[in-house]
Amino acid sequence: MPFCPRCRIEYRPGFTRCSDCGVALVAELPEEDVESTPGSRVVKLAVFPTVAEAAMLKDVLEEHHIPAFVRGQTDPIGIVSGAEHVAVLVDERDLERATKIYQSYFGRSGETEESAEGS
Repeated sequence: MPFCPRCRIEYRPGFTRCSDCGVALVAELPEEDVESTPGSRVVKLAVFPTVAEAAMLKDVLEEHHIPAFVRGQTDPIGIVSGAEHVAVLVDERDLERATKIYQSYFGRSGETEESAEGS
């Protein structure tokens, strides 16, 4: 079965390109971990005032096969404490696709940063 090396979606035999990102399909997927892949960098896609909103974006991104992480300080009921915000982070290689998805679902542009936030 062919797979998309970017989205990691499995396709039926006969398909040659990923319908989501247009990448050529491969026969098998290599083992990959975003945090340990050389050259990968985690960047901020957007910030939210609550964990619930950030989690919603994370779920939408993961439905589109984009790994995402939520980072931020909250109190026990999910309200952000202090001046900090809850951030949704993605691998910089997925930033362009993640930004398009974010804009189409939430109707606003993301708060992006150039520098990685570490994991």
